[in-house]
Amino acid sequence: MSTTLGNLLRLPVRAARVHRRWITIIPKRTRVERHSSLLPETWIISDDNAITNYSTAGVAHALGLPVETKRVIPQPTIPLIGQLSGLRSLFGESSNGKLSCVEDAYSDSMPRFAIAATRQALPGLLEIRKRTDGRTMTVYLGLPNTKLSNVDALLITRLDQMKLRSIGPGRANLENAISTLLPISGLSPITPVSAQDPSVVICIGTGFEPSGFRLLTTDYDRIVDGILHLPLSRIRIVMDPEPNRGMRTALESRVIKRIREQPVDPNSTRKPVTDVEVIDYAVGGQPPLAEVLASATHVIATADNIPVVSMAVSMGLPVYIAGMERVSNELRSYYHMLDGRNLVRRFYPQNSRYSYMLAPDITGKIDEFSAIRDHDPWGTYDAQQDLSDAAEFIKERYIEINS
Repeated sequence: MSTTLGNLLRLPVRAARVHRRWITIIPKRTRVERHSSLLPETWIISDDNAITNYSTAGVAHALGLPVETKRVIPQPTIPLIGQLSGLRSLFGESSNGKLSCVEDAYSDSMPRFAIAATRQALPGLLEIRKRTDGRTMTVYLGLPNTKLSNVDALLITRLDQMKLRSIGPGRANLENAISTLLPISGLSPITPVSAQDPSVVICIGTGFEPSGFRLLTTDYDRIVDGILHLPLSRIRIVMDPEPNRGMRTALESRVIKRIREQPVDPNSTRKPVTDVEVIDYAVGGQPPLAEVLASATHVIATADNIPVVSMAVSMGLPVYIAGMERVSNELRSYYHMLDGRNLVRRFYPQNSRYSYMLAPDITGKIDEFSAIRDHDPWGTYDAQQDLSDAAEFIKERYIEINS
């Protein structure tokens, strides 16, 4: 072998093959930091999501160690730029060992546990696991957009299990996963506000749930037609941090505008809604979501907004699902399960344009928000027990991995 060829083979940096409009990076194994010990801490890898912050904080505090929140460094969304931005972590590390996906984090000070719950925070979680050679216990809430074995502990729901089972029966039984009926919320039951002054919080999701629902503009129309027939004094509309752009425009024109410009019927004894507030979590400076939900006597959530459904149910609030009649596949079975446990009801207001479909044999008191049939009393859900079970599972997995 020639001297020149031998020198080339000893180069620490691998090459990048360029072919037309794409680039393939051949990664070099990142040097593993051999710590004498991990910090007795739990890190929350956060992108400041107003919904998932509650669930990650709940899990982190349940582990019983000091908790620190680390912000994720946003990664470019363009594939080519995203690959190039990872050259530092693929070809070598910075001289001070600073992580490339997590702010104010260094490879010589890694935590015992790291938790994330969004796709934006996932790269930071995976980088921590790689830097510690898998000794940091990584936890993800939900199904990650990566190989499932790349995360040490997955906290999934029954709906996630249904999704995995549709791929293959064996996929639903993961040794690194624990499932709960609802997503972990980190919240506890509250004392409900007085029903003498009814108010509603309408929670709009992202617009799409891959297991069986896509939000349509007709769903907005049905929500408005329904709430305009209800005796409400206050309406607060909550918008998801990551809404579909087209649905956001439709929300403003088909819901907010119609509620604020509703005609006044002089023959009606019902007072028109005058207090309408829009809370957009894509914009900073909004009140905490748990406080917003706690101000309501009733919560209406679109069928794609499962995390908020979990929060409201955990708080002991009456939850009504808008668009429930259109869900399909695994999501239909999931909502039937929740409805069967009296945790949610279909949003079907009395005296709305669809009231002709009401069952004629309702014998009990009619639920004005779901006047479709007789309902059993609202069920209760022990979200704190789910949280305790998840924390015990994580601790057991940590012992297995590090034994």
